[in-house]
Amino acid sequence: MKKAFLLGTSALVAAGLFAGSAHAGEAIDVKVGGFMNQWFGYSDNDIDNVQDFDQWSNSEIIFKGQTQLDNGLKVGLNVQLEANSTADQIDESYAFVEGSFGRFLIGSENDAGYLMHVAAPNVGLPINDGDVDQFILNPTGSSIDQTVFGSTYITPAGDDDGQKITYFSPRWNGLQLGVSYLPDVDPTGGDRNTLVLDTASYTDGFSVGLNYTNTFNAFDVAASAGYYHAGAPDVAGLDDFKGFNVGLNLGYGGFTFGGSYADIMDGVAAGTTTTEGQAFDIGLAYEFGDMGASLTYFHGESEADTLVSADDENDSYVGSLRYNLGEGVAVIGSVGYTEFEGEVVGTGDDNDGWYITSGLALRF
Repeated sequence: MKKAFLLGTSALVAAGLFAGSAHAGEAIDVKVGGFMNQWFGYSDNDIDNVQDFDQWSNSEIIFKGQTQLDNGLKVGLNVQLEANSTADQIDESYAFVEGSFGRFLIGSENDAGYLMHVAAPNVGLPINDGDVDQFILNPTGSSIDQTVFGSTYITPAGDDDGQKITYFSPRWNGLQLGVSYLPDVDPTGGDRNTLVLDTASYTDGFSVGLNYTNTFNAFDVAASAGYYHAGAPDVAGLDDFKGFNVGLNLGYGGFTFGGSYADIMDGVAAGTTTTEGQAFDIGLAYEFGDMGASLTYFHGESEADTLVSADDENDSYVGSLRYNLGEGVAVIGSVGYTEFEGEVVGTGDDNDGWYITSGLALRF
């Protein structure tokens, strides 16, 4: 079972790239790396007037460096620049201090529970906290990102790389603990660097994650559990955010089978809407030499409008193949089907469709 499947997220992989080896007392030596994913595909949406062919990309330039102090501590930085124009041009930007006690991180980055979460294996187009809406239009009004409508990778009140402090313990017999504190929750991509009013923002958020990885004889095991909380704005009728998720992967002989579950018990509220709901995914992957294949299913539902008894729902299926051409170069192919079902009957907030897409994935 590949380590990327065990960790369940590329964020931890990116956090460990391009580690410097500077000697004590030297200035930090910053290196450049990153990734580039270019996709081209065809889709058939049930909604009229949606384009059939699409080309899109997801790429970042990562600047990272570290130095080791005379006392043995490692101090470093990580800045991730979006390679496509976006409102969140700097994706993540943080500093860290690491030693035998573990690792402290401060700045703009995902929270501990998010980074340590384990989800279903998938070697192609991601459908859990992924990019299926690049091909199948989502008309429901519920967001795919950081909510159970589209992901088991939840965050405190929809935080998106907001400013925070995080601690990761050393891994002991396969077990690691992570804790994050968010003075104020930032859903805008971590760009906010100003004070906020407690009547306008969720504040005092925290995230706790547990991650376990180990091998027993020929079996690989990876498991995770996370809890998320944020204080509601000081406005009558709004509840604190509360959610949790769990995940498990089992591997043997090149096969990886696993899945995850998330539940937002008290969601972000705005007027009569909320992000409360549940999500789960399940998948099977097999790797043989330079080839990989996977089948993955995701289901998410969100309460959305509290005045309507039904939920917005998302059902997505994808089968994928991946071939590694060489170090840092892979080609990917995915075929999938997605159905978005809005909670209000007869309002045009339903859509379904299938897609076929290929991609070129580069790591540098």
